[in-house]
Amino acid sequence: MSDWRRIDIDAFDPESGRLKAEDLVPPYEGGVSAADVQSRVGQLRSMASSGDIAGAVQVITTDPPYNCDEQSKQVYLLAVLEALGQVRTMDIATIVGKLNHDQVDVLVKYLYRGMSIPEGQKQGGILLAWLEKVTQTNGVRPIVHYLSDRRTV
Repeated sequence: MSDWRRIDIDAFDPESGRLKAEDLVPPYEGGVSAADVQSRVGQLRSMASSGDIAGAVQVITTDPPYNCDEQSKQVYLLAVLEALGQVRTMDIATIVGKLNHDQVDVLVKYLYRGMSIPEGQKQGGILLAWLEKVTQTNGVRPIVHYLSDRRTV
């Protein structure tokens, strides 16, 4: 073999380059009903009104309703913005520090989605404060995941 560039590397690993069944599965399966979203919105609002913002953020970032209709997503997003807007700026770093990587990724999705609608732009300063604390604790990794993830909130 005098020309190493002509080596068929797939011959050494026959499984490389082949699609598997799990590669073709959509990122989320099953639907979330509007009633489920409404119950979560009620839970979020009760936690936020009682002052348990850390618990509300845990609910927000755990199992978000990816696969539901756009109207339900919008209702849930407004509840999320309401809960995120009630936090004191100095508490944000503590709350973000308690989240795992997947939860931080979901939080960034809600922050960017919130900043893209008029209701969220009214709260732009607090959303930017959340994003600042996320990037200080996790770097730009959650932003890259937001840009490359197919699942939308």
